[in-house]
Amino acid sequence: MTFITRNISTVGAVIVAILASAAPSLENSTYQQDVLRYGTPESVGMLPEPLRDMVANLTHFTEARNWGAKTSNQVVPIEPGGTTLVAHNGVIVSHFAFGKRNLWASVNGSTGVMLPPSEREDATIDTIYDMASLTKLYTTVAGLRCIDQGLISLNGTVTTYLPTFGTNGKENITILELMTHTSGFPADPAIGLWMPQYPTYESRIEQILNETLQNEPGAAYLYSDLNYMTLMLVIEAVTRKRLDDVIGEYTSMMGMADTFFNRGNAEGVEFPFYGRMATEEFQSTVLGDAEPQRPQPVRGTVHDENAWGLNGVSGHAGLFSTVLDTARFCQMILNNGTYGGERILSEQAVDLIFTNFNARFGAAAAHGVGFELNQYYTAGPMANLLAASHTGYTGTSVVVDRASNTLFLHFANRVHPSRNWSSNNIVRETLGAWVATALGRDVVFPL
Repeated sequence: MTFITRNISTVGAVIVAILASAAPSLENSTYQQDVLRYGTPESVGMLPEPLRDMVANLTHFTEARNWGAKTSNQVVPIEPGGTTLVAHNGVIVSHFAFGKRNLWASVNGSTGVMLPPSEREDATIDTIYDMASLTKLYTTVAGLRCIDQGLISLNGTVTTYLPTFGTNGKENITILELMTHTSGFPADPAIGLWMPQYPTYESRIEQILNETLQNEPGAAYLYSDLNYMTLMLVIEAVTRKRLDDVIGEYTSMMGMADTFFNRGNAEGVEFPFYGRMATEEFQSTVLGDAEPQRPQPVRGTVHDENAWGLNGVSGHAGLFSTVLDTARFCQMILNNGTYGGERILSEQAVDLIFTNFNARFGAAAAHGVGFELNQYYTAGPMANLLAASHTGYTGTSVVVDRASNTLFLHFANRVHPSRNWSSNNIVRETLGAWVATALGRDVVFPL
């Protein structure tokens, strides 16, 4: 097994790429058919040139320029850097990092001051990113495992498992409606759960249970973090375990040692993974006094304020991971529920991920359990009804394409130094275009 790690200087960004001279096992054990391994694009029928061009092309998004609406007409980069992985037929054909995971010393509006060169940190292939809403995918799998175990029913009402939830017209909301964002909840809690109105963890949980609805259950699609805060409470009630423990049980089965919550919001170097974690936002410059009182910029603790208020663990946000760890998670789905010989989900549960339960609400609402389907902004030209995907607010995204047996991930800290600088959807769309081109398709690039 031979791996070559190299630094490539391109348009001012440092790229760290891992290349495989053969197709070895990812694990230090006898090769197993259902685990990811590194190999060449040619070994799985992909074109190598687009994947090489992709590495250089994506670095352009670290350049400060006026990207139009993508940067609100400000002259700023789309993201400071990122880490990307592409796999096809179980073979990792591209895995690289570019730009910086820690770059900015301060920010004032669209103006930032960079750290001294000696303090800047390159993004690496093992950088740990705040997953933001990709946490919902892991909570989804935890919920599907509960369904497989007979602990909950997809069409069962939430009140079956959480009787105190049945207030304010929520009596008949189902688990499926939580997992497809059709429950009727507004996007967020009426008052942020980190605010002083909630002095204890218990008072924050009570607020989740007492939230009111914006729509009638089942009447509309509206993406809501409250759905997955509630699903966490259901999972914890039926398993009698904390959500981080439930998720940790199955991620450990897949050897995912770099996927975790920071329960208790441990700050700084006291948190053992701190040195590999991407720096996030100077949050106080956006929220002012309403920002949770913690060191700036945010690094090592969850960026999402509501998850921070829930002690760092929630069903909607809070998880940290690397692209390689989460690629294992995605490959498990493409394997119809197994990884490394371990059964994580039943095949029937995996099918629910690729079933569009929201067809009545139009293409923009296409959704299996937990995952979006057929969304260009996440997958670019790879979008189709068997392409399950999701994004995270901090700049993360995954695409699991059952139609082509392909997965691709891009993790970035695009909120560093400010959430108001950019959307990195253009990076996601461009990545999808390069993957499609490497599969031999003739596509139109987003730029």
